[in-house]
Formats: sequence, C-alpha cells, structure tokens
Amino acid sequence: MRIATRIFLYLFTLIAVASAALGYVSIQDERNHLLAGLRSEARLMARSLTAMLRFYHPGDPSVDLDKILSDISPREWTPPPMLRFYDREGAPVGVACAHCNPLPLPQKRIDLQALTEEGLEDFFESGVDQFFSIVVPVSGPGDTRQGALEVVLPLQQINQTLAGTTRRFLFFTVALAVGLGTLIILIARWNITQPMQRLIDAARQLGAGDFSSRVEPSGVVELDRLTDELNRMAEQLEEQNSKRDRFYQEKLQLEKGLRHAEKLASIGQLSSGLAHEIGTPLNVISGRAEHLISKLGKDDPSCKSLATIVQQSENITTLIERLLAFSRKGEQAFAPLSLQRPIKEAFSLCMLRSKRSRDEITLSLDLAEDQMIGDGNALQHLFVNLILNSFQAIEGAGTIRISVAEDEQRRLRIVYEDSGPGIPEEQRSRIFDPFFTTKQVGEGTGLGLFIVANIIEEHDGEIRVEAPTEGGVRFVITLPRESGMETLAEPRSLNRDG
Repeated sequence: MRIATRIFLYLFTLIAVASAALGYVSIQDERNHLLAGLRSEARLMARSLTAMLRFYHPGDPSVDLDKILSDISPREWTPPPMLRFYDREGAPVGVACAHCNPLPLPQKRIDLQALTEEGLEDFFESGVDQFFSIVVPVSGPGDTRQGALEVVLPLQQINQTLAGTTRRFLFFTVALAVGLGTLIILIARWNITQPMQRLIDAARQLGAGDFSSRVEPSGVVELDRLTDELNRMAEQLEEQNSKRDRFYQEKLQLEKGLRHAEKLASIGQLSSGLAHEIGTPLNVISGRAEHLISKLGKDDPSCKSLATIVQQSENITTLIERLLAFSRKGEQAFAPLSLQRPIKEAFSLCMLRSKRSRDEITLSLDLAEDQMIGDGNALQHLFVNLILNSFQAIEGAGTIRISVAEDEQRRLRIVYEDSGPGIPEEQRSRIFDPFFTTKQVGEGTGLGLFIVANIIEEHDGEIRVEAPTEGGVRFVITLPRESGMETLAEPRSLNRDG
C-alpha cells in the first residue's frame, strides 16, 4: 500500500471517528435544546389554558376550545398541538385540536390527588408518531380541582429538524473527508511520493553503474537526510570507481612501459654489442688508411682523402665510446666537475640521435657558476633526458636555454628552458611519476623525468616545473655544490640503465 494511501486511510478514520463523536454530541445538544423549547412552549400553553379554564368549563357550549387552542397555538407547529381533558375522577372526557382531526391517543387515567401544580410530563408513541405531553390540574373558583388538562405536542417537527441537521452534518463530514483526503494525497505526493520516487530512480541508476546521478533536496528534513546520505554514497562510489579506473589505466601503462623498457634494454645490449663489433672494422680501416699515408709522399693528392678517412673513423670511434660510456652500468662516483661538459656531451648525443642539424636546434648557455661535486655520468644522463624531451616537443627550429648561477644559500640554481609548447597545467603534478607520458605509443616510456628526479635526489637537490611567461617549458633545479662529499673516498654502487 502506498504511503499516501496509508496516511489518507489513517486520517480519514480519525476524521470519521472524531466527526461521529462530534456529530453525536452536537445532535444530542440540538435535541435537548429543541426539547427544552418544546417543554417551555407546552408549559406556557398549559398555564394559559388552565388560567382561562378557571372561569370556563370545557362542557360549556359557549366555550369553543378548538378556537381557543387555534388562537394560542404557535403557527409553525405541524401537525398542531392537541388538548385532552380529564374530569374530577381523572378519566378522559374529550379531545380538542386546532385545524386538524384529533389523533387517537392512548386511553389513560390520572390521579388528580398526586398531580402537582408543576404538572406531569411524559413522552409516548402512537403508531410511528412520537408525542410529548404535559398534564396540569385545572382549578375552579376557590381553588377546587375541577379536573386536569393535558397538552399534547407532536415531535414530528423536532425529528425533521434533527434529521436535517444530521444530513447536513453527514454531508459536511463527507465533504471535509474528501477535501482533506485530496489535500493529503496531493501533499503526500509532492512531499513524499515524488521525492521517494527520485530516490528510487537514483538508487536504480547507482545499481546500474551510473555514479554521476544526484538527488535535489525536497525540503522534508527526514527525506533530505536520506538524500544527503544517498548523494554522499554516490560521490564515494564515483570516487572509488574513478580511482579504480585510474589504477587500471596506470597498471596498463605500467605493463606497457615495462614491456617497452625491456625492449629498450634489449636494444641497448644489442647496440653495445654492435658498437664493439663496429669498433674492430673501424680500427682496420683507420690502420690501413694510416699505413697508406705512411707509404705515400706528403704531396700525393691521395693523402688528403686518406687523412679524411682516418679523421672520420676517429670521430665514429669517439661517438661509439660515448654511447658505450652512456649505456654502461657503472659505479656512482662523485668528483669535482664543471657542468659545461655533461651539458654539451648530452646535447651532442641528442643531436646524433635526433638527426637534426645544429642550425635547427640551438643551445644557449649562461654558466655564471658551474663548478660542483657530483656524478658526471649521472648528470649527463639527466641532461640527455631533458634535451631529448625538448627535441621531441619542438617542431621545426627552436632554442634550448640553460643558465646556472649561485643562489643565496650558495647552491647552484639551474634553469632549463625551451621554446616548445610547454606542459599543460593539469599534467604538471604527474610528470615525475614513472611511466607517465603524453607522447604517442612508441615515442616514450614515461621514465625520462622520473630518472631526472631520481638523479637530482641522489645529489640532494630539488626540481620543480614552472610556467614561463613566454611559453615553453621551464625546469628549476637546485643542487648543492658539495653533494656527495661523503662518497669521494669510497664510491657507492648505482645501477642505471641507459
């Protein structure tokens, strides 16, 4: 059963019981009031007739009791009142009725001796009609009792009045019940049924997996408390669902990153082996070229070409040695150094890898202070990762600016900037997370900046990303000048995968 219907039935029953009790009391009060008026009217008529009959006897032909009764009877009585006379023995002797035929009244005798001046009142029925009668003594001259007079008033008019009052009251009760019931149903619908239906719909949507649904407050305190709890549960479910999705996405990215890192490690090992294999033919080529130069005279035109072969072979050998040094897993060694060398070597390696000309990407250095104690290979790895990110972000020509100065605490403040598109604000808080990348699949592992942050942490430094006013990316790195002093005597082992 609906709650609105239940409330309606409860209130309707309460209204019906209260109305019935009120109606009963009201009708009884009205009946008593009407009967009191009837008694008063009957007493008045009885006194008037007894006062007149002190000087006239009912048997006197000159006395027209019907006319007298018609004169003193209220006009509104329907049917009109009747009179019945009793002799000195208390036996009925006649009946009078104004403008009507007397009804057959039950025969009875009265005891004049026991009859008081106040009279004797009684209610009786004749067929389906009800009557009220009052019997008063009739005294003659000298206060001698000549008989008695009974005034009989019908209750038909009172019963009709009470019946009309009852009908009106029942109509009012029914109308009140219907009106209140309709109002209760509408109020319950607006304040209970509809808010409950919204809560049910929201619960169904939550059950179906739609955690974005919310329910507006209804203004009912109890329902609003339930609404708040449902909205809070929906927010928690939505947050948990988002965390779960992010966890699965991060797990998927981690698996992809691990597979890609394993592939890069395999490629690194293969490249290291190939570098060793390439070194032997280069040594042969360089040795043969030098041998030919020694056999030829200095003025021989072929010497210039052979010298070029030897020079280029040495250049290739130098690049291979750099690649091997960069990819080699070695020990961490802190030593005094200048930041200029790892920066320039990192830029050269990145230029080799990206196959860009030096005119396309330019490196701008402002090294006011660059002396520190650190791991040169690790710092080179750091700048390689930063410069490679810039190479991939810059389309066409661009500039990389690196400035190093000393701050107030005698630390080196390294500002790295490029002219690329920059990093969106919503991604800056996650760029140092492992395997987080905004590049296309196959272009990055998401480990570059993570490795940068680890190298800076090993040097007891800090790194933060800022939003430059002219666009691009801006990293601010703070390194102590004497980081790793405790490791100068005994280098610590650190495995780093290039």
